[in-house]
This record gives sequence, C-alpha cells and structure tokens, in this order.
Amino acid sequence: MFSVPTSWELTSLVCKLLLYFGAASIAGGSLCLWLYNNGRRQFFEKVIGYIMLGAFLGFLGTLVNYFVQVGLINARGLTGMFDWDMASLLLETQLGEVTYMRLAGFMIAFISSLLFFRKAVRLPQLPQQSFYRLLLGVHGIAFLLVAFSFTKAGHVSVLTGIARTAVVFHLYAFSAWTGSLFPLLLLTNSTGLNLLQKLMQQFGDNALGIVIILVGAGALMLLELLDNPAELYTTPYGRVFLLKLLLVLVTLSVAVINKLVLVPAIVNNASALRLRRSIRVEMVAVTLLLITASYLSTIVGPAGH
Repeated sequence: MFSVPTSWELTSLVCKLLLYFGAASIAGGSLCLWLYNNGRRQFFEKVIGYIMLGAFLGFLGTLVNYFVQVGLINARGLTGMFDWDMASLLLETQLGEVTYMRLAGFMIAFISSLLFFRKAVRLPQLPQQSFYRLLLGVHGIAFLLVAFSFTKAGHVSVLTGIARTAVVFHLYAFSAWTGSLFPLLLLTNSTGLNLLQKLMQQFGDNALGIVIILVGAGALMLLELLDNPAELYTTPYGRVFLLKLLLVLVTLSVAVINKLVLVPAIVNNASALRLRRSIRVEMVAVTLLLITASYLSTIVGPAGH
C-alpha cells in the first residue's frame, strides 16, 4: 500500500520534518508571544529559545537535504554528497534557489531571535506590545522566505499561481496552529487559572480562522494535484493523503474538546492538568501528521505530476 523509503529518502524525510518544525516554531512561537503572552519572563525566554531551536534545526535540515540531493544525483554513495564541483553546479539550479531561500529565512529568524532576546533581558520589565509586533514582523519575513520556497520545489512548482499562493496560506495556517501547541503547553504550567482560561479562549476563537484557511487552501491545492477523485483511493499519494486527512480530523477533534469542554471547565489545578494532558495528546497527533506530510512531499507524489 505504501512505498518503503530508501536510506536516501528516509534522510530526506527527516530533513523535511526538521524543515516543517522550524517553520512551525517561527510562525506559532511568534504568534503566541504577541497574542497569548502571560507576561512572565520565563515564558518569553522559553518561547524565544523554542523559536531559535526550530530555526537552527530548520537550517540544519535544509543544509543536509541539499547535500543529500547532491549524493542522489551523483549516485556514488555517501561520498557523493561531498562532490564540491557538483554541489557548486547545483547552486545555479532550482534546488539551489530553494535552498538559499530556506537558509536565509531560518538564519534571519535565528539571529533576530537572539537580538530580541538580548534586548529584552536588559530591560527592567518585559517589553510592550510594540516589541512583539516588531518581532512578529521580522519573523514574518523569515517565514515567507521559507514558505515561498515550497512554491518553487517539487510537484507544487508546476501548479497555477493561485494554487501556489494557496500553498503559502496552507503552510502558514498549519504552522501557526501546530507551532502554537508548545507555547500553549507552557502556559498551562505557569499561568494563573483566570488568565489561562482567557488566553485559551482567545486562542480557540482565533483558531477558527486558521482552520478555515487551512481547509480552504488545502482543498484548492488538492483540486489541482489530483486529476480525478478516484486517485484518492487508487494511488499511493491519495491513500497517504487520506491518512493525513484522518490525522487532521483527530487533531481537530482534540482541539474542539479543548475549546468546548476543557477550557470552560478551568476552575482549579486539576482541570488545568486535564487541559495540559489534552494538549500533549494533540502534540502527538500533530507529530504523526508532520511525518505523514513529510512522506507525502518526499516519498510519493500525485500520479499526474
């Protein structure tokens, strides 16, 4: 039913996972610092560290993946990855352009996070909203560089301009949602019950718009990627996509339970603990979703592309 990845493909899949994690940490972490900040220095420091870690891993995944592609083209085993003549030549291709964009995006996110962190720790109190808006703006530029690189790579690059724009919106919505889970988990550990409930309600309300963008952009992409609906169950890509859809529904179900049941019930530490456990379950589902998405974009592709 599913293709078993080769060692090269498995390495590329891990690199793609790091890429997705990096994008998610930048989008979700920046958004949470701006909109769902509990005003504690510890929260700020941990989220900034989370963004820096994601940017570093995304940079590392992008760099390793480039040399993996060099090795694949050389077909000379592990040593083929370090053919500098071939590596230099590929920098002039579409692969080089995509790699440059991603490396630049992750580098901007990492360096700017470090600078914002150094500025914040020198202040007698945590910064005002203007500081977080500036951080969000800089990280938005970094994220867009990474996101637009997806429109120039693989089967997405041959789609129409509308569909490629949908890819950017889909990636942002997915990254903002999944990348917010770790900061939200931090809130359940270090926030007063009243403020925790308020911030979680605010996130739940805003998440509705994110889900609409996620589903709408995803549907538009799918319409162009598949020649007919039958490919959903007759092709490897379609079957893996259905698995991805199932994981999305599971993750959304947990999110709905959080919003409608667990968040309104926050009245004591026990109820906050239940929410914390639910967010962890959601993070596990998201991890499986990221693996599936990486498999889709790395191992299999649409039949007509």
